Amino acid sequence: MEARTLELVFPEHTNPLGAAFGGFVLGLMDKVGSYAAARYAKKPVVTVAVGSVEFKVPIRTGDLLEVVARVVRVGRTSLTVEVEVYKERFGQENGRTLATKGTLTYVAVNEKGEPVPVEAHAGTD
Repeated sequence: MEARTLELVFPEHTNPLGAAFGGFVLGLMDKVGSYAAARYAKKPVVTVAVGSVEFKVPIRTGDLLEVVARVVRVGRTSLTVEVEVYKERFGQENGRTLATKGTLTYVAVNEKGEPVPVEAHAGTD
């Protein structure tokens, strides 16, 4: 299962040097990761862990970000999601560049916020 979104980086998302705040990028990753997990689980999810995150290249004001999240592992109540953030600069020929990647873990919950089982699907697409 996958989810994706596009986001443009504005000056309020960046430090005085024009590089995106890590927290801004992590927030996008968490949001889109939760969409992929909830789509797979077919129920609400909560974030329980942020695994390794690697900021490979700077993200700058004016970059268009594509955030792509894929469910890669399903446990009894948990889902592990790999998230990649690609940046693209309008007018540049080098196209999309992988800027950030990481792994987040979510747990499916009921209306009381209690963990509930996730049904395994034939594939994670």
